[in-house]
Amino acid sequence: MAVEPKIGAAIGVGIVCFFLIVILIPVSFGYLEYYEYGLDQFKITRSIDIVNVYSPGRYFIGPAHGFIRYQRDAHFELLTNLAVFSAGSSADSIGLEFKVDVGFTYLLIEDEIGDLHKEFAKNYRSVIESRAKDAIKNEAAASVTFSQYFQDRKKVEAKFKAAIQKRWNDPPSLHCTLDQFHLGRIQIPDSVAIKQLEAQIQNERNGKETFTQQAEVEREQTAVEVNSINLETEFLLRTARAEAKLLRSKARSESDKIRASAHINGTQYLLSAAGINTEEDISAFTYIRTLKNRDQLNMAVSYLSPDNILRTTAA
Repeated sequence: MAVEPKIGAAIGVGIVCFFLIVILIPVSFGYLEYYEYGLDQFKITRSIDIVNVYSPGRYFIGPAHGFIRYQRDAHFELLTNLAVFSAGSSADSIGLEFKVDVGFTYLLIEDEIGDLHKEFAKNYRSVIESRAKDAIKNEAAASVTFSQYFQDRKKVEAKFKAAIQKRWNDPPSLHCTLDQFHLGRIQIPDSVAIKQLEAQIQNERNGKETFTQQAEVEREQTAVEVNSINLETEFLLRTARAEAKLLRSKARSESDKIRASAHINGTQYLLSAAGINTEEDISAFTYIRTLKNRDQLNMAVSYLSPDNILRTTAA
């Protein structure tokens, strides 16, 4: 009769154990989704294992354990109306103030999730955002001019992206990597826009004045060059006329020389052929020829033949 209570107690214990197994086994499993990392936490003491990082899956960790979960896929942050200053004209000054919108995504480094939890716990997003803002503001004021935001946006985006990643890597590291970065809307305050417009208008006026002065200088230089060319032309013409006159004079002299030489030679030949060889006859011949060559002199020579003489007889 005493055996029956023992059997009943054993059956009761077995039933209790069965139900404990049925209840405890499911709650001993921990699940991580595809977009989650996990750190094992002992629920009784609240201690966390920061050495082992769990990736997505199902794990038998026991009923007294659970997961501290961190986002495994990309985090997206949008910073709107972020006030920045452009780079100034010198190292001791800043440029214009305006606002920009930027968006970026980042990924947590799996092997450093434990360090991330140890240093920042769940506040890492605010720390990451704060450092990103500081990096953008510092880079903008240091090396990005106002005109680059509109003329070279890709270069500005690359500068901001590199500055953010560098700032995140500064001690203590944020244990994340920058994925995508996009520079969005740029808002210029009305006062800044008016000043920029006035400055641009003044630059155009200065440029107009510069071109006007340059045109005047060009006209003066052109007039000087034209005058120089005219003087050179006049000099060449006068030189050519003088040389031509000299050539004509030399030609006439040479012609007179040739005629004189021919005249002398011809006269000598004529005198020789005519048998005129005395000084008196040569002078007479020369005198008659000189008279004949005068234009104002009309000289006619007549002679009487024996038939033209009227003969008379003696009385």
